[in-house]
Amino acid sequence: MSLVEPSEDSARLRLRRALQRAPLFAELDALSMTAIEGELTLLVLPGGAPLFHSGEPADAVYVVASGCLGVFRHDEDDTAEGGPALIAEITPGNIVGEMSLLSRGPRTRSVAALRDSEVWRLSRQSFETLTGHHPEVLPALMRNVAVRNAMGPSKRRRQPRTFALLPAGPDVPSGRFSVLLEAALGRIGGQVQVLGQDSLHQEPEWFARCEMGNAFVLYRADPALTPWTELCLRQADCLVVIRNSRVDEPTRLPFEIEAAQPGAVFHRRRELVLLHEGHDPKPGSTTGQLAGGLFGQHHHVRLDLPADFDRLARLITGHAVGAVMAGGGARAFTHIGVVKALRASGVPIDQVGGTSMGAIVAAAVAARWSDVELAERFRRSFVAANPLSDYTLPFVSLFGGRRVTTLLRSAFGDKDIEDLVLPFYCVTANLTTANADTHTTGRLWRWLRASVSLPGVLPPVNDTGQVHVDGGVIDNLPVRVMRRQGRGLTIAIDIDTGGALSAGAGVEEPWSAWEFFRRLVWKRDETLPIPSIVRILLRSALVASAARAMEDRAAADLLIVPPMDRFDLLDWTSFDAAIEAGYETTMKALDKARALPIGARIFVG
Repeated sequence: MSLVEPSEDSARLRLRRALQRAPLFAELDALSMTAIEGELTLLVLPGGAPLFHSGEPADAVYVVASGCLGVFRHDEDDTAEGGPALIAEITPGNIVGEMSLLSRGPRTRSVAALRDSEVWRLSRQSFETLTGHHPEVLPALMRNVAVRNAMGPSKRRRQPRTFALLPAGPDVPSGRFSVLLEAALGRIGGQVQVLGQDSLHQEPEWFARCEMGNAFVLYRADPALTPWTELCLRQADCLVVIRNSRVDEPTRLPFEIEAAQPGAVFHRRRELVLLHEGHDPKPGSTTGQLAGGLFGQHHHVRLDLPADFDRLARLITGHAVGAVMAGGGARAFTHIGVVKALRASGVPIDQVGGTSMGAIVAAAVAARWSDVELAERFRRSFVAANPLSDYTLPFVSLFGGRRVTTLLRSAFGDKDIEDLVLPFYCVTANLTTANADTHTTGRLWRWLRASVSLPGVLPPVNDTGQVHVDGGVIDNLPVRVMRRQGRGLTIAIDIDTGGALSAGAGVEEPWSAWEFFRRLVWKRDETLPIPSIVRILLRSALVASAARAMEDRAAADLLIVPPMDRFDLLDWTSFDAAIEAGYETTMKALDKARALPIGARIFVG
């Protein structure tokens, strides 16, 4: 991508302003400053270009005159969570690279241009000459290093503030989209500035002032690779590709949205927006448009629904609210009450995930079922008709699973996970690899069926030679999956399984089969009912992930645990009482949260 070289006079003027603010040079007199200027070499870095990489020898210190540089950490944890972590920004008037020169070691971090930037290079030899002739600059330099070290790297992922809107063709209503997204971003808070082609010839400092003076900046690119589109691609934190969903083919642009750059330090976030007019996605219509994983997340947006633009704005800026729902048999109906209370209180649910029965409720929320639909459909499927009634010869499981499969196919049809309006995931336990697998693609009913396949109760689901069962075996409350997405806050709804099993004080071991039968038939009043094999298997699966669930609870921004110990794990008739418990508990939790700092962040609806 081409970058217009700045004139020497304008670049020198920006350099002098930067030197006056830089801690390394602020103490110098005018004569010394002039001498230093002669030692500096100008580097013009396009947005995305590396300045240096971790591990390279420290051969220079750099002064940022315009634009912005990013300092990146390449730890294993960061790479696993979506690439290197941006731990600091270097703005005009600041220096970078001095710590490695002082320590005489290799570079410990990678640095790249976040925007088109002008950087002036001072070689190691010139740096040592400067500090030798002017030892008075060292205290200021050490103070700068001490302050940077004291601040330490941020553990929170930096959220995008500048967005390039890239229409995937001339027929995309990008103007209308831009106006609606601008309004939605404004509702999050702060000023929003929209830049178009008339800004092409502005100086880098002008773009920096736009970013400094506004909460968000939208760069409206052209549908072709014009000079303005090139600039948008270099300046933005996030590339948002917009296309009409009615086009039934893979998403393509007349140019590459990010050219292959050998040795690139980072890659910009890439999002796909599929526009719909008056309807939600049709089953099976999304997968073919996703360009094989090119995008970090895709978003279904109806042009006639401002709420869809509000959700999109929150998701792309890190202000979203995600809800994670645990499994727990019939007790998981309490999630319906939680959802009802969140909606009634104006708390948005922007993305969802879950395990087992929690995954099924989460999928219904992601499909945009109303409160009435949630209650009526689940009542019809689970209360009016017990899904666990198709007993079979127990070679693999106690139940054949046909009723559960029919129920899920009837509820979700041929929808793929990608067709859901809200971003969604569910978790299964992969017995082949002994891992918890997270599913964000594929036929929805099939992965929901796998997520509720309690070992011994329902047959497992086999996929490409791997065996999947109920996710609760490994991760019953998958909060950290949501946190890794880095889209905002997480509300966790856990299912308390305490008191799920009890055999009564009079039960002793060992009992013969005859004694079990006699107690169940003639002496039920002497003790509590003896737990059935289904209850034992369900409780055993949940116990296995109990320790992990406690860690997930701690990772949530808001935890909701309705009191469910009075409800049996398989009592489908407790449907209404479970919903009411979830509603009341959530309302109380929200009242408490409003008094905390978290309340100001969650209640954005």
